Amino acid sequence: MDKLMEALFDYITDELLEKYCTQTAYAERAEARDAVGRRLWEQLEREQRKLLEQLQRAYDYAQAAELEAMFLASFDVLNSMSRRHIA
Repeated sequence: MDKLMEALFDYITDELLEKYCTQTAYAERAEARDAVGRRLWEQLEREQRKLLEQLQRAYDYAQAAELEAMFLASFDVLNSMSRRHIA
């Protein structure tokens, strides 16, 4: 992404995303995910916990990339809609 796209993405994730998450079941789903994660964590040995942390970081990076891709796709759709289409 160029600097403008990065600034827009940062603004949306920092200032607007939470507002829209309240319009979905995000909080409930995150709470359920965290509860299961805690139960699993408590059952693991030290080495297994390290591996689980690595897995969680990998999921976090993938989720961040997916969020960025969704932003870029949305921007492209909006940009396409703002152009005049001549048949």
